[in-house]
This record gives sequence, C-alpha cells and structure tokens, in this order.
Amino acid sequence: MGKPMNGEELHFFGIRVVYKDLVDQGYEVLNVRKEMDVNPQILARKSDTLYFIVVRTATYPQMGVLTPEVAAKVSMHALRHKAVCRFASVGVANANGETDEEMGRPELGGEFYINYNGLLPFPQ
Repeated sequence: MGKPMNGEELHFFGIRVVYKDLVDQGYEVLNVRKEMDVNPQILARKSDTLYFIVVRTATYPQMGVLTPEVAAKVSMHALRHKAVCRFASVGVANANGETDEEMGRPELGGEFYINYNGLLPFPQ
C-alpha cells in the first residue's frame, strides 16, 4: 500500500483537476494559489470576464464544500474587481480500493476516480 495523500496534497490535486478542465474549456488561467488558506485558488479569464474560482477537495465519499464565510469573503473581493465567482467541488477516490474505507484513502502516485461536475455558481 502506498503513502496516503495529506490534506495539502489532496487540495493541490483538486486544483490540478480544475486547472486542466479550465484550460480544456478555453479559459486563460492568470494565477493559481495552492495554499489552503488563500481564496480564491484560481484567477481566470474567458471572453473578457474575470473569474474567481474557489476549489475544495475531499476524499470519497465526500465532495469539497464551500463554507458561507469563504463565499462571502470571496464575493466581496470579486465585487471590487468586477469578477464572477465560481465554486469547484472535487471528490477523489482511490481507484484500487476495494472497500469504502480504502477508496477514501487516495495515495500519492496512485490511480483515482474523480468526481467533478464543473464550475458552479456561488450560492446566493
């Protein structure tokens, strides 16, 4: 069995998933911050619109969750910059796990199932 991802590694993995999706959809990624306490994680532009993207990643069976406090803080920041807020919730499972417990422990360099449904609007 390999080394399980720690919280930072899991967080950065989720950011990479979202980054690749953004590039594939034609977004220009302007900045990426992988620190867990910095929001938003991704600053991107598409069709002259600036996007502030908050990424949260969790292990199977959970999905990343946007807290109301973070949403409010990022929304205020976005308002000053005329940016649109989006949330990216990512769930990661160990593809080699045979039980729920094993699937909930993604490993560095392992194989993964990823649950990601694209960018979501911030809750109002």
